Amino acid sequence: MSSKDRWVISLSDIPGNMAIHEYIFKFTDIKKKIETFSHFNSNIIRKEKINFDFQLLIESILDGITKYGLHQFKYGNVALSENGPYVSSSLTWNPSAHDKISLDPHLATLGSSSLKGNSASFYTGDLNGKNSYRNSYHDTYSFVERTPISNHLHVKKFLDSFERTLVRSRISTIKAGREETTKFNFCWHNDELIFLNLRVNIPIQTSSNYSIQIIKDSEGEELEIDEFSMDQGYAYVYDSGKNHRPFCKKIDSIDRIHMICGVSPWFDFDNTNQCWRSNEYYGEIHPFEMFSLGLISPYIVK
Repeated sequence: MSSKDRWVISLSDIPGNMAIHEYIFKFTDIKKKIETFSHFNSNIIRKEKINFDFQLLIESILDGITKYGLHQFKYGNVALSENGPYVSSSLTWNPSAHDKISLDPHLATLGSSSLKGNSASFYTGDLNGKNSYRNSYHDTYSFVERTPISNHLHVKKFLDSFERTLVRSRISTIKAGREETTKFNFCWHNDELIFLNLRVNIPIQTSSNYSIQIIKDSEGEELEIDEFSMDQGYAYVYDSGKNHRPFCKKIDSIDRIHMICGVSPWFDFDNTNQCWRSNEYYGEIHPFEMFSLGLISPYIVK
């Protein structure tokens, strides 16, 4: 379904056994559009200054965490650990999700009643996504409702500035003083394709001990890993579709708190008409370039 070279995807047309993004990949030309950027260096990391009163954002997030809490990820209503070192609070949720682990919207992106094992940690296949049903945990484009913490004080003002639709997003914390966060097997995962969900990573509270590692594309057999740290006051994007992880180089005394804002770069949600529309940047501008040009948020621009 296209109109004037724009795709319009009505939610009412999507069958219940297909996630929204799967429908988009099957019935639009998005794969061809993605292929036009095959020459793009996906190993780069973009860093842009946040032109917002960052101290107010920090204070609002910390206050929101106090009010709404941080929570463990759950598989089938069972937490991996009752005292795990990685906890979060969702910024978006799907009230219609059929596999909720809680009625609290702040747990919406933190598991599913139908997930088993470590099945949420790695995405594979053509979409770099998982076959899933509408309104399930892996139905990324169904997570478009904002949670109370996302509307808390200056968090609201900052997120209201986003010109692209927020999808699966959260505030996540690595707890201080935890030895397991320094181990090489800690927290490896990958996420959806950046053309589906561009994750804007914003350090709220951190130290030089905390870093990100990403497994690079490599033609050789030897594993190549990039490593970088993030600074407060900046936003970052990188190819989170690659295997990557946050970790702690050595045990620290402060928690690492990041806001991860997932956005749909090429399709915008029309809430009034309950449809997704391809935007003017669809297939024309790489999501990383959109980030630097201020097309995600005017508060984040080169």
